[in-house]
Amino acid sequence: MANTQNQSGQVKSRMLVRLWLRIDALYDLFFSETNKAMLRQLVIFLGLAGFVIHLALIFLARSLAHPPLLIAEAGHNYLSAISTPFNFILFYEVLILISALPASTTRSIASQFEIVSLIFIRDVFKDIAAASDLVTQHRLGMDALPAFFDMWGGFLMFFLVGVFRHVALQRTQPSGTAIRSRGAALFIAQKKVVAVGLASLLLGMAVYNIGLLAFAILGTLLNGHGTIESATTFYNDLFTVMIFTDVLILILSLVVSGVYELVFRNAAFVVSTILIRLSLSEGYPFGAPLALMSMVFGILTLLVFNFHMRLKEPSSG
Repeated sequence: MANTQNQSGQVKSRMLVRLWLRIDALYDLFFSETNKAMLRQLVIFLGLAGFVIHLALIFLARSLAHPPLLIAEAGHNYLSAISTPFNFILFYEVLILISALPASTTRSIASQFEIVSLIFIRDVFKDIAAASDLVTQHRLGMDALPAFFDMWGGFLMFFLVGVFRHVALQRTQPSGTAIRSRGAALFIAQKKVVAVGLASLLLGMAVYNIGLLAFAILGTLLNGHGTIESATTFYNDLFTVMIFTDVLILILSLVVSGVYELVFRNAAFVVSTILIRLSLSEGYPFGAPLALMSMVFGILTLLVFNFHMRLKEPSSG
């Protein structure tokens, strides 16, 4: 009886190992350098095509006396077309973020900071287009404030991303807190599983949002009325998913290493992700300050973490 149970356990263990290996191979295939290069070329093509098409639709909206609703929805300010290629660039950056999940927690957080900074700098063009008097009549008004908020907010985020990366390079790993190679390999494999699942979910979300946009366009063509809205909630939903992803990785890291400093650092990074999610949903005037607060909190957390690690250096010698 005992032998039968042992054999059954060994079979299950081998099946689990095969499953891990298959998912690991799937990750390596999906995020291979060749596929990344192909995706980058596709993003460049789609970004240029989307930019030209958006400009053409704006030209028609401005030229026709009574443009169809589908064309009129493109807007009348050429600057608003700049945000179109940014959406493709952001999608590419998100996939790069997911590919970085197994490599390093700090690298993943830095990628999240990069994405939110790109979102805010993209919104500058939307804000300028919305405040049309700022361009057409060369007149500053209250409508221009969101553009200035997002512009300087995006610039400060760009600066803070560099600071975060610099601080991350200064980190130390005392030998006493080093993760065992077997445990580290298991943790990396687990994060690859999370990355594959997250990439699948991201593609599903993208297809869903494209479907919503297609139905909105079809409804406008058939009924002659309606509202075509861009999928502005896509990145809000993305960072909501990232919150739960960070929590999952935090739990998995406890199995490998329960060092207090690492647990606190990873938990604080989850807080940073939550603040990023709030910054995207709040909008002007609270969005940019919340995102900046998230980055400053992440930088300070990393600084204190490095301080703790240096305190442990003498005792590990």
